[in-house]
Amino acid sequence: MLRRIFIILAILASIGVIVISQTKLKEHVTTIRDQRQDFSNKLFSTTATLNTTRKTLAATSNELVTTRNELASTKTKLQNTERELAAMTSAKDRLEQDLAKVRASEKAARDELAQWANLGIKAEMVKTIQEDLAKSKDTIAVLEEERKMLNRKIAKLEAELAKLVDPNNYTVQLPPGLKGSVLVVDPKWEFVVLDIGEKNGVLKDGIMMVHRDTKLVGKVKIATVMPDRSIANILPGWKVDEIREGDGVMFPRQ
Repeated sequence: MLRRIFIILAILASIGVIVISQTKLKEHVTTIRDQRQDFSNKLFSTTATLNTTRKTLAATSNELVTTRNELASTKTKLQNTERELAAMTSAKDRLEQDLAKVRASEKAARDELAQWANLGIKAEMVKTIQEDLAKSKDTIAVLEEERKMLNRKIAKLEAELAKLVDPNNYTVQLPPGLKGSVLVVDPKWEFVVLDIGEKNGVLKDGIMMVHRDTKLVGKVKIATVMPDRSIANILPGWKVDEIREGDGVMFPRQ
């Protein structure tokens, strides 16, 4: 009887050990599964981060290529503008030399005419000299107009060059004392049409003050330039009063 009891106790003890072992094994398996899931989650997150980083790197590389291309384009534009400006300046210098020669010829013709007149020379010779003098005047007028045109082109090229060199700090210089008036006002789109244009020396992005008598009304920035007209946007930060047709515009003297 006692032996049976010992056998039963041994069996119960073995069962207890097996139950405890199974419980611990289950806990161990659960821990391993949790660790494996945590590792899987971390791996997924790391892979996603890596993919995002690769995409960002690719986008950055594309932006770098675009920036390099834009820089090369700007450099080319700058070189072309500098060459064109040099050519215009050279043409202007030659024109001024020609103009000086013609003026000297005109003065010589005037002096000669005065001498002939003082000597009582025949009217036919005086007439010929007068005709030569008139031709000189016409030549001077043509050269003067050509010089004005070259000066406008040079001013435009200088403004473009300044914008290419330092786009954040450049300011367009208009002819000092340039004046005009407002022809049309569009209050909806906040722009005006001015009665001055390229022939007057107006340049794109130039800023002019709008006034009514002696009162400052606002400022406008030139957007489009035509031969004898220009379109300008009203600068909201400088709008003191509503701009009207007939208001004056001016670029102050330095």
